[in-house]
Amino acid sequence: MADNYLTGRGNPWDYDPGPPRNRKWPRLFSETPNYRGLSKAVMGSEKFRWHFGPMYYRGRLGDNQVKVLVIGQEGGQDEALSHRSFTGSSGSRMQHFLNHIGINRSYLFLNTFVYSIFNQYSSTKVRWLAQDPDSPIQQQRQEILDYVLERNDVHLVIAVGTAAKETVATWVESRGGNCQGSNVENCDASVLGQNTKIIGVVHPGGASSGNLGAIRADFKRVARKIDRWAAADPAWLPSDPGGTRSRAADYSYGKVPIPFRDLPFGVAWRLGYGSTTSNRKDSQRGIQIFSKAGKYGNRGHRLSYSDRAHGSPAGYSDEPGDLPYEPPVADYKDYDRGPGASMGRLLGGGKNGYKWPDWNANGADAHPSFGYGPIYRGRPRKATVIVLADQRSHDDLMTFRALTGEAGQRFQGVLDAIGVDKSYVIVRVLPIDTLDISSAARNALVDHSQVRKVYSEIVRSIARANRRNKVLLAMGPMAKRLAPHVNPTGLPVVELKAWGQSGAASNWRDAIDALKTMSYGKDQARPSYSWDGARSQIPRIDLPYGTTRWEGSSGDRVRKARRGSSPSPDYYKILMPDWAYDLDPRPLTATEQAATDTAPR
Repeated sequence: MADNYLTGRGNPWDYDPGPPRNRKWPRLFSETPNYRGLSKAVMGSEKFRWHFGPMYYRGRLGDNQVKVLVIGQEGGQDEALSHRSFTGSSGSRMQHFLNHIGINRSYLFLNTFVYSIFNQYSSTKVRWLAQDPDSPIQQQRQEILDYVLERNDVHLVIAVGTAAKETVATWVESRGGNCQGSNVENCDASVLGQNTKIIGVVHPGGASSGNLGAIRADFKRVARKIDRWAAADPAWLPSDPGGTRSRAADYSYGKVPIPFRDLPFGVAWRLGYGSTTSNRKDSQRGIQIFSKAGKYGNRGHRLSYSDRAHGSPAGYSDEPGDLPYEPPVADYKDYDRGPGASMGRLLGGGKNGYKWPDWNANGADAHPSFGYGPIYRGRPRKATVIVLADQRSHDDLMTFRALTGEAGQRFQGVLDAIGVDKSYVIVRVLPIDTLDISSAARNALVDHSQVRKVYSEIVRSIARANRRNKVLLAMGPMAKRLAPHVNPTGLPVVELKAWGQSGAASNWRDAIDALKTMSYGKDQARPSYSWDGARSQIPRIDLPYGTTRWEGSSGDRVRKARRGSSPSPDYYKILMPDWAYDLDPRPLTATEQAATDTAPR
């Protein structure tokens, strides 16, 4: 059952909404330096894996919520998919350590670099990029770290690995402190705060090089040090509510899953499950995620994919200063903060009496370790147009939102044509992958009494969230089948074909004509009621924080693997479109160019 994959993580409807918009966090993160251009200027080649965007943080960003700051080197492919730091194997090791010292909530994870680096952190030039005061990368990171202190009383800083230890030393020295020698634990922590202490640990990633014994010993050493500090001052680092500090003697090197409250709503449950759950493919262009039954790099499993999802920029649109492989820069506050606590619980099957059924026991073949997150897109509490929509691609698994592939990109033009660019919500039928099961099996799931009950409550809750007139659109065979049974408030219904069905484009135009005569709340005073059939992009306000600009554009970006002659429920791959993959680095500004003049040659 899917519930087996929730152990130790909380509930899927406990999620991270992204940075608070009334603080500097979104702006600070959006000011990402030109990693690609700086790398080429300083190192002569591209040092960073830029294709899937930066990874800024994981944990708390609210005021006075951070007691422990964890700093690492950079993220990997799991982090690139989740758009959160420390969600892979090293993150699960550090989560276990934090749990051991009783800190299960009041932490923040950051990194030396927001982009993953090729090879190791070793050369003089890469150290210049990371630590030199003239480096724009160092400057942006210092501003972020200083803002952590401005909004919090940090009691403990943990540096994970060599790069992080150097980053902490650089930070201390930038604030007027001194670090005696190479041991970061000798740094003057008082310049970070009167209650702050600093420790450093060996990076858990070194275990793959045969250093597991040394890593275990180092973590044990640090646990003993924290024990001594806590014994000397019990008020220094109290356990979080619900947390329990264990004795250093009882510490064992291990890992635990990442809590759902640290991840976006709708995240694939495999991400943060407690180990690495994805691998890079296609010369950095793709990332493959695998189920609990899958293998890293699909070892022993012969897979094939239908194509490389080359895509095209048709419909893509951004603002000046934006980069396709980063989140919005110009409109950095454009991201979806999730459905809210009550609606999130309902969508996630957590409301009392409205639990989702056991999908696999009722005919589904989706692997339960992926969960059932991508069920909605839009604004449930403000919707005047409620859309029940069949799944049309696998993109939703990777974007964590419903109808984000080709079909959704086409449908976005319909919403704009009827004058609704914000006041809509799309609810997917069903929240698991059903593209490769029979029509009979899909119908059986749609007809399940509990499925109807949950969707009925979802539609009812959305409909009563505001008083404006509303309409229900049913798009696709399953949505049409479900709609009559889940419309308790008697909303007017307009049926549409699913994109890809014969005659869908003309059918959608007919639906637009029908809506022209109906009463529903609009965002535009004079809608065009005209749709040219072109592809748009999914608005950034519909997608979780950290989503790159190329995601939700360029058609279907995700492919499901085939194992032999059959679709495999265990592997999916997201692929960057060719036009974005082929982009050259952005040219350096005059200021950036001047900064690189001080770099080592």
